[in-house]
Amino acid sequence: MSAHVDFPVCLRLAGKRVLLVGAGTIADERSQQLVEAGARVRVVAPVVSPRIQRLAEAGRLELIERVWRPEDTLEQQLVFVATDDPEVSRAVAAEARARGLWLNTADVPELCDFTLPSVGRRGPLVVAVSTSGLAPALARVLRQQFLEQVTPGHVRLARLSGWLRKRLPRGAARMRLLKHLVEGEAGALLVRGERRAAWARVRAALETFGETT
Repeated sequence: MSAHVDFPVCLRLAGKRVLLVGAGTIADERSQQLVEAGARVRVVAPVVSPRIQRLAEAGRLELIERVWRPEDTLEQQLVFVATDDPEVSRAVAAEARARGLWLNTADVPELCDFTLPSVGRRGPLVVAVSTSGLAPALARVLRQQFLEQVTPGHVRLARLSGWLRKRLPRGAARMRLLKHLVEGEAGALLVRGERRAAWARVRAALETFGETT
């Protein structure tokens, strides 16, 4: 049984400086995820995959093709390690902690300050399953099962909710309207793909919005 309880968060890494030490399959996947999140990625490894090489050539990350050095952590805000060398993992972890940086080390949960869930995306919707680092394979299986339940209608519903949040004034009335949108008939119609009927319900709700504020 896990001796700790993880606190789940979704990080916004756009513009953040992130160090990734290592190569191989995990580093390959991690680099792509970090770049897609908008992070300013620095990869340090003596040998890297074609994908990481392409990302570097496109200017989407900084690539340093050599073994890791302690100074590589300078000015970084987050650190990922994806190497099969336990000595390197421990050395990077020690340096990161000395500098007050949060660290994730692939397949070495005892060195991690945070673990990574198995993630799937459908538009703005993110399905993430964590086993607190105990069973990544199980997390992947469950994530896929949950993701299969997310339909295009759910994506439309999320985008509509976000659109309304930007345009309606904050307060209890907006909270009630958005809650009703998701849980009520309009949301159910959108999920079923009946967009015309759904929009009719949304328009009716908006017409009475000012009366309830």
